[in-house]
Amino acid sequence: MIQNKTRVTFLLPCFVRYQIGGFKVVFEYANGLVQRGYQVSIVFPAVGNRKASIGMRIRGLASYLLHCVDKAYRPDAWFKLDSRVQILWVPSLAERYIPLADVVIATAWLTAEWVRNFHDDKVQRLYFVQDYEHYMNASVKIKERIELTFKMKAQFIGIAPPVLEMLQQHGVVDIEYIPNGLDFDTFFLDVPIGDEVRCTVGFPTRPELFKATGDAISALAIVRERIGSGFSVWSFGGEKPAYMPDWVEYHVRPSDEKLRSLYNHSSIFVVPSHFEGWGLPGSEAMACGAALVSTDNGGVRAYAIHEENALLSPVSQPGSLAADILRLIADPSLRIALATKGKQHIQQFTWERAIGDFDNVINGIVAHK
Repeated sequence: MIQNKTRVTFLLPCFVRYQIGGFKVVFEYANGLVQRGYQVSIVFPAVGNRKASIGMRIRGLASYLLHCVDKAYRPDAWFKLDSRVQILWVPSLAERYIPLADVVIATAWLTAEWVRNFHDDKVQRLYFVQDYEHYMNASVKIKERIELTFKMKAQFIGIAPPVLEMLQQHGVVDIEYIPNGLDFDTFFLDVPIGDEVRCTVGFPTRPELFKATGDAISALAIVRERIGSGFSVWSFGGEKPAYMPDWVEYHVRPSDEKLRSLYNHSSIFVVPSHFEGWGLPGSEAMACGAALVSTDNGGVRAYAIHEENALLSPVSQPGSLAADILRLIADPSLRIALATKGKQHIQQFTWERAIGDFDNVINGIVAHK
């Protein structure tokens, strides 16, 4: 492999102990770029908020000192980063702590606030915008902070149609559209779509209100009222919330292998979110042959088309979700057709394609410099 001298640094807003979709996407790009010869660094800060209070800064300093020792900022427990990716743990994302790079990549608005203030003559900026849902639910003050990052002089990358629309509405012109990739070595079909063992309905559990986990529960309660309890329901997420009904089989942070098995034994997968920047669980379920029933939450439009490879309904309407679930239960041929088309359609979203497009954008930035 020819060594690429281009230095690329990803800035993350914090570290996480458990898998989060947006972080996983960044790690996939880091691995892919380093395998293409780039010199790649990932920076985790103890204080990611540029306007953190004094109390937050003190706690951040304590966290910084502690994790310098225990290395808990590393994602080794849930993601295998290539050993050539340099992982840095720093007090904050102030420019003095960031290694020299040809391209610095902001991966969230909190990181973009720091990058926006870096010296123009020292860095080429790339703003990788994955978030749509948090902006849509932010307070007025936070929205103002986010909108200021959209005014940054940078190359922007958006991952889904609503992200592009959000950026365009705020006057951003220099945008590349790069949909996420999926790990098809992990999420794939190993139970035929029409197999009778596909007898469960799944949904993700998330703590944020806009993820609307309660809407999925309400929809499935309606389904149970209509046709009885002759089908199984499962969900997965962090610690089991107190409001989760006993009739839901709950899985706490399942491994990818376990999650693939759950998807493969599902006839239907339900995503109830009000807003999504992308929505990894829905796309993973499609790759494993489950028929997708989702709200039209924005990000799902990157890979789902109503009545063609999924059923989409308005947000905040559990009754509409229930009607779509009931429709597929009553019409197995429709369910199989949608699931089959969904599985076929999702195959285009490879990491090879996404990383190649990301590579081209970086090359363009460096060439322009």
